[in-house]
Amino acid sequence: MTKSNRYTKRIVLQKIRQRDFDRQNRRSKRQKKKENQYYEPREGLPVPRTIRRSVIKNPINSSIGKTNKLSPKKSFYINKYLPPNLKHLVTSKESPFYLENIKKQEFKSNGVVAIPKIFSIIEDPENAYLTFKKIISALLIENDRQVTLDYKQCEKVELGSQVLLDIVLKDFFQFSRLCSKIDRSRKEHFPVTVGGFNINNEDVHKMLFSVGSPVTLKVREENFSDIIKYKLCIHDNEKETNYDRRIEQKELDTTEMADYVIECLSRMNKKLTPEKRDDLCTVIGEILINAEEHSTTKFRFSIGYFKEENIENKHYGIFRLVILNFGQTIYEKFKDESCPNKEIVEKMRNLSNSYTKRSLFTRKEFEEENLWTLYALQEEVSSISPSEYKRGNGSIRFIESFFNIKGSKEVDDISYLTLQSGKTRIHFNGKYNIKNKVNSNNDTFKVMTFNDSGSIEDKPDNKYVYQTKDYFPGTIISAKLLLNDDDLVQLNN
Repeated sequence: MTKSNRYTKRIVLQKIRQRDFDRQNRRSKRQKKKENQYYEPREGLPVPRTIRRSVIKNPINSSIGKTNKLSPKKSFYINKYLPPNLKHLVTSKESPFYLENIKKQEFKSNGVVAIPKIFSIIEDPENAYLTFKKIISALLIENDRQVTLDYKQCEKVELGSQVLLDIVLKDFFQFSRLCSKIDRSRKEHFPVTVGGFNINNEDVHKMLFSVGSPVTLKVREENFSDIIKYKLCIHDNEKETNYDRRIEQKELDTTEMADYVIECLSRMNKKLTPEKRDDLCTVIGEILINAEEHSTTKFRFSIGYFKEENIENKHYGIFRLVILNFGQTIYEKFKDESCPNKEIVEKMRNLSNSYTKRSLFTRKEFEEENLWTLYALQEEVSSISPSEYKRGNGSIRFIESFFNIKGSKEVDDISYLTLQSGKTRIHFNGKYNIKNKVNSNNDTFKVMTFNDSGSIEDKPDNKYVYQTKDYFPGTIISAKLLLNDDDLVQLNN
């Protein structure tokens, strides 16, 4: 054998040995990876079938050595593909869920976020907003493969907070599915599964599995003898730009929800009086159309939750209603230079000047934003151009109807209606009622001023109209109505 042939043979043998070494090395790596993997157990809050059987790394150690700094690819996906509602929540600088601010807090959940004892943006907003920040951080910033919500300490979930969570999760899964189609390595960037466990409280369990996240995500749904469901209704104005058709859709949604309440009452062998039925339809319809008028993301969300209760040996029906939208707040809508109703805006500015001259504004307690939001609820006030305005009494109609259903405080001290838009919260519980006023033309109009004088020129009671620490990036209306014997008549068997 020549020297050249021996050299060629040696090179070939080296390549064979290197190939065998690489093959063995790959086999060894696969074996180690397999040892560190497990199939996610199907317990607690289920996750979609398409992802719940995925093999994932142990979530306990998934964050070790990782930072909360967004990779260029994650940032690209978030900026380009997030659905409009979730995108507004995390990209609006005023939003408490602004992603750049959440990154600075450097949450390290290790894939587990604890739900507080009272999960309510109304009763305990500080802990509720903090929880939402942690959830958004776990979904979009942190690097865990699995996100789990721990309900061990949770004893109460307010419907508005639950709906907000459902919207976040629904948009996130829509976002993650889109990313998976674009880049098959999506599982390396965002969580693969989202679930929940320790759902021990009976009331929390009923809400979650009747109208909550498992139902909204079409994962799991349960039936309960004391609850009739009205699932989350999502209306997208992008699909229907015609004003008259949107009104028709609003009427359909109003009728559907009112029929739902009537169905709930029939189970109790009771029905609303004709007057109270009209009041209920007015409440629902006015809130729906106001949500559409002030929405800039073109979405309107509504949900109802009816539960039979026995309080002091008396049988009641408690109906919860939540309507919300994201985008410009009521104040921002009127403050915007493009607001079409210039006449109303001018009246608001004059009112602000009057408050300023009398030093009625108090920093961080009652400011112009709070005043304008209250003014927007009065009769004949709308951000819509007068040429397009086709309704009679405006937002005050749903307030009046709410009080008609609620009855006197002596009869009912459970019902309430809360409106939050931006940093303004207005709370209705019956202490202050609507009053009739007469203008210079002897025309009668209705006002809701939260003061004894009945004049919008006088400062409202700061227990009912005030500025909140946290900003809600849109408008949310939460109502809880007690339907008792004062509101109902017995059905004939």
